[in-house]
Amino acid sequence: MTLRVEHKEEITQREVETFYNFCKSSVNTEVASYLEACVRCGLCAEACLFYMGENISGKIDPTLTPAYKADLLRDIYKENYTLLGRVKKLLGFGVKITSEKLREQVKLAFYTCTMCDRCTKVCPMGIDTPRLVSIVRGALTQAGLVPEDLAEATNTAIEKGSPLGVDVPTFLSRIDFISDEWEVEIPVDRKADYLYIPSSIELMKYPSSVASTAKVLNKAGVSWTVSTKAHEATNFGLFTQSREVTRELLRRILEGAKELGIKTIIAPECGHAYQSMRFVAPNVFPREWDMEVLNVVEFIYKMVKEGRLTLPKRVIDKITLHDPCQIGRRGGVLKEPREILKLLAQDFKDSVEFPEKNICCGGGGGVVVEHEADYHRQKAFLAKAELFDKAGVKDVACYCANCMLALSKSSQELGRDYRFISLVDLVAESIEEEEG
Repeated sequence: MTLRVEHKEEITQREVETFYNFCKSSVNTEVASYLEACVRCGLCAEACLFYMGENISGKIDPTLTPAYKADLLRDIYKENYTLLGRVKKLLGFGVKITSEKLREQVKLAFYTCTMCDRCTKVCPMGIDTPRLVSIVRGALTQAGLVPEDLAEATNTAIEKGSPLGVDVPTFLSRIDFISDEWEVEIPVDRKADYLYIPSSIELMKYPSSVASTAKVLNKAGVSWTVSTKAHEATNFGLFTQSREVTRELLRRILEGAKELGIKTIIAPECGHAYQSMRFVAPNVFPREWDMEVLNVVEFIYKMVKEGRLTLPKRVIDKITLHDPCQIGRRGGVLKEPREILKLLAQDFKDSVEFPEKNICCGGGGGVVVEHEADYHRQKAFLAKAELFDKAGVKDVACYCANCMLALSKSSQELGRDYRFISLVDLVAESIEEEEG
């Protein structure tokens, strides 16, 4: 199951054929309708943070237009499934895929697309561009053209259970550290109703959010636990579009949850972890996956509505919000964080009029771990920063650790002074104030 790493030498004909055949076999009626429907209106360009970021810096790169990212897939589709395409192929005018063309596909699919879905929301034809990009990613993965950083992180997740190398001993060590440092009880491997699964980014880089979640769960008085078998929420199979990797990582969570009699899984502040467990898992395991999945922000909102959590109104003065695309726009969790922040902040200033149109952090879809994508991520951040500046706020609440990592990196690299704060950390602070 180990993924092959992108190599620098000439791409072989076998790899070209693998890419081509994967794209060809991935076309069904849904995909064909998207490929046929594009009218080249260009609206998706102004919705793409990578295109917008280049534009802000004074450049126009038409290859960053979302519609362009599907052009090679569209050519392969037409050559095999349309009369004109078949005739052209017979006459020797078929699709020609060079090494340079496949290298460009790596840039388009892995470096300059987070599959945030913003382009879909503005498309007058309703084309699901992330669906098309996911096919290109899957084809590149099958051809052994996954970016090195992403492939290594994925392989580490397969071998050690976590993309950051957090195996079971490391997991238990971090849980002990967090319990001691923040003086919070974190039950491990207990039979319970709720299973909280942190991400390794939180465990290693933002441990306070793990402690904060534990405080919230304890304060709500629910039966909960963490699991040594299901100790990693992230699923890099979604980034590489490897069905085998996706299934294996979800299987570990499924087995861990079943062993402990779990009824509800609490997904952490992690966008693609929520996507994988909430929407992908029930399709991968349609009979076995019968647990409810709630993002931690959904859980907090539910507890507040039920009167099991009470939050004071003033924990921070002025703040705005960043919506993780996979939890917010694609997952539908948009109202809950705003209602929570209205209870926590003296002045909550939304940076967007329509929450579903919020702009991606620039590091989703695995982009933040790919060093060769740094330039594009930094340019994309310019589009995001415009929203913060328009709101006139430096403090930004986040409910995704990957977003916090990407936003913080870009902000520091570009010399900006924004402060990105875990939403769950703010909730925990309010609980402590109440108790005090």
